[in-house]
Amino acid sequence: MQLKSFVFHTLFLVFGICHAQTEKVDLPGEERMLLSGNWKFHAIYGEGSNYIDISETLEDIVIDNTDKDRVSVKGDWKTRSEGERGSGFLGTDYLQRDFKSGESDQNYVRYRPELPESGFYEAFVRFPFASHLTAEVNVNHAQGITAAYFNQRNRCDQWLSLGVFSFDKTLDSYVEVTAITASTVVADAVMFRPVSKEKMEEADIEKSSVFQVDFDDSNWKDLRVPGHWGMLNAYSNYTGKGWYRKTFELPKNWKSVSNERIRLKFDAVYHIARVFLNGELVGLHQGGFTPFEFDITDKLNYNGQNVLAVEADNNALVGATWNWGGIIREVHLIKNNDVRISYQYIHADPDLKKGSANLKLKVRIKNSSTRQRSVLLAAHIEEASSPVDLTYKVKVPANSTQEIQLATTLPATDVKLWHFDTPNLYHLTTTISENGQVLDTQKDRFGIRKIELTDSQLILNGEPVRLSGFNRVSDHRYWGSSEPQYLIDKDVDLMKNAGANFMRIMHGTQNKKLMDRCDEKGILIFEEVNVRELTNPEFTPPHYPLAKQWLKEMIERDVNHPSIIGWSVGNELKDHFDYAKETIDYVKKELDPYRLVTCVSNSGWRDSATPENDPNTLVDIIMHNLYPFQGTPDKVFKTLRAKWPDKPIFISEYGIKPMATTSLDGDIPELSEWNDHLRGKNTYVIGASLWTFNDYRSGYAATSPEENRVWGLVNTWRQKRKLYHRIQKENSPLADLKIDGIDLKNGGAKVRITPKPVNAYPVYSLKGYTLEFTMYDKQGEILFSKTHSLPHIVPGGKPTEVAIDWQRYMTGMAQIHAAVISPNGYIRHQTSISLELPEKTSILAIEKGHGTVRVHYRPVFGADTYYVAYADGKGLERKSDTSTTHSIDIKDLDPEEEYTFSVIAQNSKGKSVPSGTRTTNANADVLPPMIWDAFLSDGKLVVGYSGAPDDVEYIVKYGLRDSYFPYKNSTRTKGMTVIDFEGDDPHFVSIKKKTKTGESDWSKPIHVYTIRNKERYRN
Repeated sequence: MQLKSFVFHTLFLVFGICHAQTEKVDLPGEERMLLSGNWKFHAIYGEGSNYIDISETLEDIVIDNTDKDRVSVKGDWKTRSEGERGSGFLGTDYLQRDFKSGESDQNYVRYRPELPESGFYEAFVRFPFASHLTAEVNVNHAQGITAAYFNQRNRCDQWLSLGVFSFDKTLDSYVEVTAITASTVVADAVMFRPVSKEKMEEADIEKSSVFQVDFDDSNWKDLRVPGHWGMLNAYSNYTGKGWYRKTFELPKNWKSVSNERIRLKFDAVYHIARVFLNGELVGLHQGGFTPFEFDITDKLNYNGQNVLAVEADNNALVGATWNWGGIIREVHLIKNNDVRISYQYIHADPDLKKGSANLKLKVRIKNSSTRQRSVLLAAHIEEASSPVDLTYKVKVPANSTQEIQLATTLPATDVKLWHFDTPNLYHLTTTISENGQVLDTQKDRFGIRKIELTDSQLILNGEPVRLSGFNRVSDHRYWGSSEPQYLIDKDVDLMKNAGANFMRIMHGTQNKKLMDRCDEKGILIFEEVNVRELTNPEFTPPHYPLAKQWLKEMIERDVNHPSIIGWSVGNELKDHFDYAKETIDYVKKELDPYRLVTCVSNSGWRDSATPENDPNTLVDIIMHNLYPFQGTPDKVFKTLRAKWPDKPIFISEYGIKPMATTSLDGDIPELSEWNDHLRGKNTYVIGASLWTFNDYRSGYAATSPEENRVWGLVNTWRQKRKLYHRIQKENSPLADLKIDGIDLKNGGAKVRITPKPVNAYPVYSLKGYTLEFTMYDKQGEILFSKTHSLPHIVPGGKPTEVAIDWQRYMTGMAQIHAAVISPNGYIRHQTSISLELPEKTSILAIEKGHGTVRVHYRPVFGADTYYVAYADGKGLERKSDTSTTHSIDIKDLDPEEEYTFSVIAQNSKGKSVPSGTRTTNANADVLPPMIWDAFLSDGKLVVGYSGAPDDVEYIVKYGLRDSYFPYKNSTRTKGMTVIDFEGDDPHFVSIKKKTKTGESDWSKPIHVYTIRNKERYRN
């Protein structure tokens, strides 16, 4: 492909890379002790609440905005009688006001209780949806005023705890709703719940002693680390503070010696952590996704038990994602000598003409001793055919850190470039020694690749590419943001097979295991700090120290990953030019001078955004979040291009709409029309990242009754939707893959592979690819398979034809399948031809509701879709919509009628013979929940299920056989329950539910599977 003239000036960026994983375990100079696993967990009364368990009682004092004698309003508030985005509220109406900055003193709603007596009360606030992300709620109590801040888009129409306070009935007590920053605020109701003095005294004793060594935690819950407290049903929706405790002994060989230091390292605690060791506070950390550590050498007990206590606070809610509370990632003790390597960065810049690569190594050596040390640094690369020159002698003063920078060249014979199709990795080991004794060793992975930008192109290793990807929310309905290796591996495979090569992964520092996997499998990443709203009280202008801390913690951990090609300093911020300039300069000058830096925006399209006031002027690449309210994609692209003609654009996030239900038949055909705005035009848009790869848990308004946002190609249990297959085809670099000229008698066919045009989307060359050709019988068994190596296929090139031959007169063939596979094993296009009708299916069960049934049937190989044919007693025949799943819901039935049902499977050859019939009516109270998933993990039975707004309780039964369920468990939790099961490992589960109006039958039993070796599993 001929490149247009390079407009590189200040936009021209070239950089290489390194890293995927620090592999320091069992290396000279360091020992680690893993503190993950079983911990004790408890929440102290008054420090938070599980809000789904809060409802009004006769003892509570509830004040609605219509209680005129109890409510005082200052300023211009409007009365509203309909909640936005379908949100509910207490009573008949609520109050709303559009705030400007600094108006809180003149505009507020105050709720004053008529207290029967002075004493302790827990205060609650309730509101419908409003746009304000940090509405202020002030509690005026006997000790003063306590402020809290609420995202009013989240947890709408729920009683949200403000805490327990002492109130004096003779004083002016109130709860005030206001705002100190601009946006819309709503005020609806508050509640005061009396709390006994004895209960608060007991809580105060706990708070003062919970971190002490002799505190009795034997009655606390058991909770896995990494994990989150939502894994316990009683804390499924808990927001507040939670306490962890762990007792441990050091390894026998760890002694208190003057030349060694021991650090306590947390990979992440959401969101604020206070850490105590042996009754002493060792440190505080604020920020839920970045690592932190403390030197605890002088606080350890080397000859007996140590007690570690951690207070985690998940009150911080940002955006629509869930606030998974607790110790969400690994915890280690790390023992080093008092001189160690504290940081290592390898920058690899390939010379594409010569084939060689220039390497720069930056190492920081930390001396914690009280004297100057003279050390020898030496580094080697495992994959180098001959030793590289990376040695240096350095003197490090006492109690200081010295930074060393070295450079060398890797010859062309040793250079294999990192690419999303061929993610080649290298291993560099650095040692520091003193007088011949190794003090420390660090081993890192790195990759060699070159990223360049023009005004209109992203160039990878010399090739212009337009790439597609997804936003993957670090979320699973059971593991939350504590994703095990098993889940990460599965997700990366699912994303790669759906065409992902480049993405803004999501808002927030990711699990380092995910970055490792993207290095190994080949996905280009922009990693983003968790800054989504500058009015958040955590962020302090003009220098934003906490945001900089998070950037530093993220970048210094991940700076070596070849998958990461850039950093983002925030997402969808407002009035953020000064913030972006401050933090972008900080990243470039102090943290990473080589990678791209951006600030993800959704404002550049507005008329008010100009090159003088919008941070798009400051970024290396414009990353824009695009949704329909902004106008057509073509219009938005052209608006951005007119304002910033010298910068390429990446659509960091785009979505049309969430799906109406959680059904796996969910699809968004409009996404194909959206991609037409990139096919053959707007070529300065170098790629796009769909919102989202997966459904994710949320308390956001208009979320499904299961508490999941339904945007994903896969649901929260990682089951593929119909949308997955649409996007997989859309994201192919091939225009067509066609099987033609089939000669069943003589055993032959032709496969024609047509690349997309040069200006298509997505588009890149296919080098080292293969064609996999497979023939199946009616049961899905392989009759014939063959793999062909393909020539180098370039965008805009001529079609490639491959002739296939097999044994003459082969019988039993039902389907032919062809797939183009990347060098690292991922599908880039696939197609199938059915030679036979699908086999007849059979009905497995019919579940009944009121005017609704759910028909379950056996899946058959070769079927593309299914539908249900049914008739009433009068012989009126109808059929359902088609489905790609293994059950179909049929609505609008007459509960008094009996219906006869059968199921038909379909493919391109036609329809199967109908299944046998079943006859039933639809006269039950309500349809049972759908069980999405049921598995055993860590000794727990996890069941995921569907939900409806009126559900009040779910009952799960389980046992060893699908006809024998001796155990039951009930819960109010939405979408998932976690059961400490009785008896042997259960093999089957069934579920029913109670609603406000009735009770369902039991669902069809499903099989329970076991997830083992989560950390080692490779999908």
